Amino acid sequence: MSWSQFDLGSDFDVATLSVVATLDPTGANGVVEDVLRMFQASLEPLLVRLERHRATESMSDIRFEAHKLYSAAGQLGAVRLTRACNAVLDRFHEEGRRAPEIMDTEFDSLLIQLIGEIIRVQRKLAQLLQR
Repeated sequence: MSWSQFDLGSDFDVATLSVVATLDPTGANGVVEDVLRMFQASLEPLLVRLERHRATESMSDIRFEAHKLYSAAGQLGAVRLTRACNAVLDRFHEEGRRAPEIMDTEFDSLLIQLIGEIIRVQRKLAQLLQR
């Protein structure tokens, strides 16, 4: 299956994903599909970790997970997910590159938005990869 057959909508930046597609120009080896499946598989354990870190207010762990996800989502062109990660990371940068000491309602709201975006991307990928 060629990656260009996917209806990516506004969830993924086609130009960014095209870079991955250069590894398999004809789509014969399913590289883009495999990469999307690996990304999809990584999201459920990430949600579990984020919820655990949120419950324990482990701010440095939240920052670590958001940073990793920002990098992975950015490499795949997951635009809205990347923005949600960036919003969380910006809050840490406001705190002078160290984790905020407590989770206030504004930060918790950003984290809830990030979790919502992860779930939205999970659903989109499940729909795309169902073929």
